[in-house]
This record gives sequence, structure tokens and C-alpha cells, in this order.
Amino acid sequence: MIADDHQMVREGVKSALADLGDALDIFEAEDLDGIYRLLDQGIDLDLILLDLKMPGMKGIETLQALKQAAPDVAVAILSAYNHRNLVQQALDSGADGYIPKASRKEVMLNAIRLVLAGEIYIPSLLLSADPAEETPQEPDKPAPHPFNLTARQQEIFALMQTGLSNKEIAREAGCTEGTVKAHVTAILKSLSVTSRAKAIALKWDT
Repeated sequence: MIADDHQMVREGVKSALADLGDALDIFEAEDLDGIYRLLDQGIDLDLILLDLKMPGMKGIETLQALKQAAPDVAVAILSAYNHRNLVQQALDSGADGYIPKASRKEVMLNAIRLVLAGEIYIPSLLLSADPAEETPQEPDKPAPHPFNLTARQQEIFALMQTGLSNKEIAREAGCTEGTVKAHVTAILKSLSVTSRAKAIALKWDT
């Protein structure tokens, strides 16, 4: 099951999952009620790819409730929010993996294969450093990043990579559309590109 309130994201994930084989039965839900409707139908699910930011969701609390409602179904978080603390909290609360939406297709598919094999997928951002050795950063202080983006710009850029419009990004990020436009302009300047398409096409190790 792909549980995400953006059709474009669901279509993109479905397209990527085609590389896993033709014998897949893929179900979709765009809100929490949709997830439970499918579960109530008794469908034999192997995996739920879950966006934590959907109508009806209460974040980690909902993840825990889903794991209780369907203990035999693996649940991997598919999210544009990749803060270390949130990733760790999700894994500690029973998530079978945490897949950043900005991941390359090959990374996402390898993560799904791992989860379907009964393992836990831990994203590289959680393995990159010892949390005890990290120094908390100021909200507007540039975070370590190949293009020197701030933490907030990284969040906006991750949402850009999912194909969302400025209006949709504003809703996801909890800010105004004008603020998103300002961030996008700053991001393009930092990346030394002239368009969103060129920015999204840039590649680096995630």
C-alpha cells in the first residue's frame, strides 16, 4: 500500500515499484481513513509505505496505532522530513524503515527489498555520524550539505524533488507560499542554476 495524499507522489512510487516485478498488487490511500478501509477489507498486505503528513495523521502516534492494528504488515515511512530525531523516533516506534522522498530510485527500491526481506532499513543520514558527537545547529545556520543549504532549505528542496508545486510545498512545510518562493529563489542561487528542473536534476550521494 502506498499511503500519501499527493497523487503525483503515489504515481511516481508506483512507477518505481514496477522495477520490482510485474506480480505486484499495489493499493493506494490518500488519508488515514483510506488506510483503515483497506485494512478492514482483509487485504493480505506485505508493506505499507506511509507518509506521516496526511489528513487524519498524528505523526508517530498514528504509526504506533497502525503497527498495533496490523502487526504482521511491515510499515516503512516515506517522508520529505528527514530530521535525525524524527527518523530515530519513527524507528524506535516500530517503523521497519525510513525512506527519504529525495532518495534516488535505486536507493528506495533497495530499501523496500530490505524491508520485504524482514530487515530494518536505516537511511544513511542516521548512520553518517554519532548523534552524541553532533552539535545542535541554529535554525538559520547552514547545515553540512554539498550545496551549503540551510536545514530549512534542505527541507524545501526535498519537497521540490517530489514534484510538488509551491502551494503544495507551503502546505507540507507549514508556511506561506511567498515564503516558499523566497526559499526556492535562494536555493536556485546556492545551486547556481536558473530553474527548478535544473536544480532537481542535480545528483549527489543521499
